[in-house]
Amino acid sequence: MAELVDARDSNSRSFGVWVRFPLRVQESGALFCYIRCMNRALFLLWSFFLVSEALAQPVFDTPTVPELGYASDLVAGEYFAPTEASEAPQNWDFSGTPGSSVGLLEVVPAGSSPFSKSFDGAEWSTVNGDQLGFLSLAEDNMQVFGNANAANGVALPFSDPLVQWTYPLELGTSSSDDFGASITLFGQPYSLMGESSFEVDAWGSLVMPDGAEIQEVLRGVYTQFYTETYDGDTANWYLNQVVYFAPDSLLPLFYHEILDVTDLEGNVLLEVTDVAWLANGVTSIPTEEAPSAQAPFPNPVKSGDEVTWPMAQGQRWRAMALDGKVLDEGVSMGSFDRISTSGWSKGLVLLMSLGSDGQPCASCPVHRVVVH
Repeated sequence: MAELVDARDSNSRSFGVWVRFPLRVQESGALFCYIRCMNRALFLLWSFFLVSEALAQPVFDTPTVPELGYASDLVAGEYFAPTEASEAPQNWDFSGTPGSSVGLLEVVPAGSSPFSKSFDGAEWSTVNGDQLGFLSLAEDNMQVFGNANAANGVALPFSDPLVQWTYPLELGTSSSDDFGASITLFGQPYSLMGESSFEVDAWGSLVMPDGAEIQEVLRGVYTQFYTETYDGDTANWYLNQVVYFAPDSLLPLFYHEILDVTDLEGNVLLEVTDVAWLANGVTSIPTEEAPSAQAPFPNPVKSGDEVTWPMAQGQRWRAMALDGKVLDEGVSMGSFDRISTSGWSKGLVLLMSLGSDGQPCASCPVHRVVVH
């Protein structure tokens, strides 16, 4: 997906393997012209070099992003495990993988965001509902400058940009980094400290769930851990993603995801898995945006008041405290659901939409609501 704005066209332009025979092959063909089995010899020789060229391990340089950015539908489905790491080429066929839209992922110039002043140096902003991330490809690094929440106006710039991976990407490319932030959030101290690692562990070809074929793909393993503390509550977030890159793609196209959240004693607060992917060719916001991408309001909310959360009819949801206690859950009646915060303790509350099986979805945005 060289350009997500027109995936069908970009596949034909960027994913095909163009084979140009080396000069020595052409010379060898001329030297074998006097052999009686000339045609057969040439066929075998040229076929050998064709396979060698087609199976060459790819190397991906820093991608080029369309000047005005792009948008793509974010789809999630039931988790299945990735294949083992290998130096030999693999063929990943995910065609027909069932899934449902969980939001729209937009990549826009960072300067167009009202939060841009908090993320000096960022080139791009990713927008998924009320969740914003700020990125840069400077110095051949995928750097994350921090996050912002459009619902409550909170910006969380990292003390130093997090380097997620480096370019050029090829089999064996690896990197690691740490990151952190410390701010005062609605009068209370908030801190986040973590670390990440990345390694390209496989390569090959990929068939996307919609059947689109990508001939050159690199696969990487990204892990991230961070501790989040706010107003006396602490949670540890563990994320493991196996991700697939195409030539000139800013973000991976397909993900296997495992997310675990625990308290300080190691008790599991949240445990979710899924696969997710960016649907090809989406260039505008769907007429009916996925309910999980819409932000609850007001945020922050006074304890005892109602939180309004726009959701589609039949959408399951859950409200959970950082200590793992389920505060409330239900099924949307459609349009705007009003959720009472009566009895909720002050601090951060996680509002999450659930899948049809009643379980959280790792790719669905988790809305952090501040109760004061």
